[in-house]
Amino acid sequence: MADFKIVISDPASKKVTMMRIKVKLTDTVQSEEGEKEGRTLPVCLINPKTKEKLGADQFITVEIKKQEGDKKVKIKVHFLVKDSAEVPEGEILASKTLAEKFGSEEFEAIAYRTKSFQISVDQNQLNLIGSKIGDNFTVSIGGTVLKLIINGGSDNTGFPMRPDVQGAAKRRILLAGPPGFIPSENGEKRRKVVRGNVVSPESVQINCLIVR
Repeated sequence: MADFKIVISDPASKKVTMMRIKVKLTDTVQSEEGEKEGRTLPVCLINPKTKEKLGADQFITVEIKKQEGDKKVKIKVHFLVKDSAEVPEGEILASKTLAEKFGSEEFEAIAYRTKSFQISVDQNQLNLIGSKIGDNFTVSIGGTVLKLIINGGSDNTGFPMRPDVQGAAKRRILLAGPPGFIPSENGEKRRKVVRGNVVSPESVQINCLIVR
């Protein structure tokens, strides 16, 4: 069975505190198994006081602008956070394997509590077929166990799941709003194809919220 892409959103990250930090990539922080395949997130070490200032919980995002050719591109990496009082305040330590992505082993960046991130999950290890929007399940990311609630998704052709459509099949229904249709004016309605609220073998992306 193919992988699911699970998009995990943190509902507690609506008010995000951004701060400039120093990032050091070092061999003392090891890369995680499955990191390259997107099955887990890289780990970073952070001082608990810095973590508190960021208002972070289990995850933070580090963002830089990197010159590529004639233009600057935004590079974002989501990290699983591990506390370490040995790391100076205002710094984080991460694996040197990320040096190619960032373009340097030591640099300044913007850090903030992660709003959402995506991981790939083997369907043979976490079978969600038959689960419905509103159902809970747990997933382990780098040893951190998260309780998640399904709040949407899409199939292999891009059709979104609708919580108000029963079953797993595709249906063509009249919509007045998302998911599946965004009206351009008040009162506009369109008939659109959507998926039902049950995860099926055709599902490729599952949208979830962290439950605390």
